[in-house]
Amino acid sequence: MGVAPGSLFSDPNYRRLWATGALSGVSRWLEFIALGIYAFELTHSPPKVALLAVLRMMPYVALGFFIGALADRFDRRWLLILGTFMVFLTAATMAGLIVTGHGSYTAVAIATMVSGAFWTLDMPVRRRLLVDAAGQERVARALGFDNSTNYAMRALGPLIGGVAYQFLGIVGIYGLIAVCYAIGCWLACRLSVTAKSANAPAAGFLAALKLPVALIFNRRFAVIMGVTLVYNLCCFPFTTMVPVIAQKDFGLVPVLVGALSACDGVGGTIGALAVGLFGSERTLFRTYFCGVIAVLALMLGLSFHLEAMTASFVLVLAGAAAACFSATQYALVHVLSPPEVRGRATGVLSIFIGSSMVGHYWAGQLFGTFASQDAMRIMAGAGLTAMVLLGIAWGTSKVQPEPRPLDNSA
Repeated sequence: MGVAPGSLFSDPNYRRLWATGALSGVSRWLEFIALGIYAFELTHSPPKVALLAVLRMMPYVALGFFIGALADRFDRRWLLILGTFMVFLTAATMAGLIVTGHGSYTAVAIATMVSGAFWTLDMPVRRRLLVDAAGQERVARALGFDNSTNYAMRALGPLIGGVAYQFLGIVGIYGLIAVCYAIGCWLACRLSVTAKSANAPAAGFLAALKLPVALIFNRRFAVIMGVTLVYNLCCFPFTTMVPVIAQKDFGLVPVLVGALSACDGVGGTIGALAVGLFGSERTLFRTYFCGVIAVLALMLGLSFHLEAMTASFVLVLAGAAAACFSATQYALVHVLSPPEVRGRATGVLSIFIGSSMVGHYWAGQLFGTFASQDAMRIMAGAGLTAMVLLGIAWGTSKVQPEPRPLDNSA
């Protein structure tokens, strides 16, 4: 049941949503690496670097479910347009503030929170539109190719960010981000996909805020949320610390910091492409679960041989493993959820993704208190222990059917 990539990209709505995601992705990683360098240069403090990541993830917890409910009730095309325009204005404003000498760490922190709020739209709005354009039977492939692009941008973003920061400074970073979001907003305006939930006219917004209780207590959904929790507490925060490791342990200049961070994106592109080419509904959970196990194992292995060349190799492999997780995460929630509650189910997922706020803070404290090797061992050990327990929980639920859309009474 292979799906040729051309059959997806022949749909203009899929192309536009894919391109919007690509531009947003490169903007995200431009900001991610540049602000990591910026914060460390200002403070020489790993906790300060981690604080920006905490602020970026805060909206997932505070707004994730609310935005999921909006996506169930209102036109998702307009939500995407408004969100993209919001971050365009924010980036342009930051560039102007810095040019006029009014930029500050506080202003960057506020802009980082706005950026985080925009990223809570990605799964319930843009990716849901993407799946609607591709069709249910192509969900794994459609999201796999979309994630491969995100990881390619994750590779390009740090490279561009390192070079741009060294030669243009932080104002150049925000200028590039503003241009990317302006193009993304234009593409979103050209969408023609049907973007409103079928049950929207019949249900008020307050009714749309009801928790999907039956789904939350579904054992497999709970395990999926548990794996997401482990990744965001123990795996993703490690990526945040790569600029710190590169400067603290390896003494690299900004261009090389960007190059090292890009290794994760290179591996992720390969991993997500593999999911896009070979993924299917039957393999979703295995790919998801094993991806997290592999990231934790690689982090643990690197802690015993922390050198720049080893780190670059491990980051490529860890990126591929992380892509197996991220390329199947939304697909699992989409397949398990009835259509009328998919936005809210994704909102629940966003809250668990927002746990990386705690993970980034924890990572900052660990890397600020202990040697990098010891911090990595603590994070990897805690994560692997939790994954063993989650694997047992999933294994004992195998009497249930493979993930598939639930009926309205589920």
